[in-house]
Amino acid sequence: MKKNKIILIIFWVLYLLFLTDLEDMVRERSQTSVLKEHTIESEKFREQRLDQKVYQMLQQKAGKDGDWIELLTSSMLDSDFHPKKISDSGKMYRKYKKKEYETLKKAYGAVWEDVRYFPVASREIFFENSWMAKRSYGGSRFHEGCDLFGKITESGYYPIISMTDGVVEKTGWLPLGGYRIGIRTDTGGYFYYAHLASYEKNFYPGEIVKAGDILGYMGNTGYGPAGTKGKFPVHLHLGIYIPLANKKEVSVNPYWLLKIFTKKTTNYTY
Repeated sequence: MKKNKIILIIFWVLYLLFLTDLEDMVRERSQTSVLKEHTIESEKFREQRLDQKVYQMLQQKAGKDGDWIELLTSSMLDSDFHPKKISDSGKMYRKYKKKEYETLKKAYGAVWEDVRYFPVASREIFFENSWMAKRSYGGSRFHEGCDLFGKITESGYYPIISMTDGVVEKTGWLPLGGYRIGIRTDTGGYFYYAHLASYEKNFYPGEIVKAGDILGYMGNTGYGPAGTKGKFPVHLHLGIYIPLANKKEVSVNPYWLLKIFTKKTTNYTY
């Protein structure tokens, strides 16, 4: 009788443990359902909304040698892509959706990991969140970047610097972007600097640049054939793009990143 009672107790303990594990599994599966195969193409991901305070918290928690992109990825997922606190749940996402999680983490790394400087060598720069604002030149479209303006409105006055280390991928004229230069980083991000008045030198595809190098000068070129200028105020258009598995690219909003790096400028005499 006593033996049967013990067996019954053990059974119920194991049953309760099973129910607890089942409940945890259901909860975790529900939580990870936010992560899809094409999450990096979603509007919420592309917004890249990250506040200065949370950015600092991520850096502090990760420490000097820690993986803050790992923390950023899980924090974004656990907060509907606008984190207010740090979440370290990467292990859970890898358990159920490893491929999707690694893809998302790589995408966040391509946007954030290589950035070292603000793209204009001045602190008298202002900009607004004009992401996806309507544009009409060349047909109806949306603004896939951020425009930065200076206190001085003279073309060629402000140096434009590389925000990252990387390799020059494209230079020259575009009807929309005017004189532009595109830098590809080691983590895959493509940083696009447009409407330049001029280049610092003759860059060539494959040339290595370092974060802080002068690329050119703020201007108002574009919206026409080669050499067109003056059709809009002097400014820098900054675009950030990340590669997709199908060899295409998707743009992300630079605004929040720029806000965080506003004070990380380099000093030049000009």
